[in-house]
Amino acid sequence: MDTTLKIDATYKGGVLIPFEKVNLNEGERVEIEIRKKQGKIITLRGLWKGTEISEDDIEEAKQLWEAGIREQIKILTEDDAK
Repeated sequence: MDTTLKIDATYKGGVLIPFEKVNLNEGERVEIEIRKKQGKIITLRGLWKGTEISEDDIEEAKQLWEAGIREQIKILTEDDAK
């Protein structure tokens, strides 16, 4: 039975290192197709498997986080003033 698995890996010291566990027997032969990733790709390692997050998504998340922090500080400051 042929099984296809798409995973991310990094090339270091002449060896491809996968970012997730690969269910293979020691010495098992595989066929590898290599495609370079374009730009900065951030993965959440299995949290949202197969989902890529763009720089715009990251920037939006930062803005939402910062807005939430400002709101929490405002609430805490108002509570302290009472």
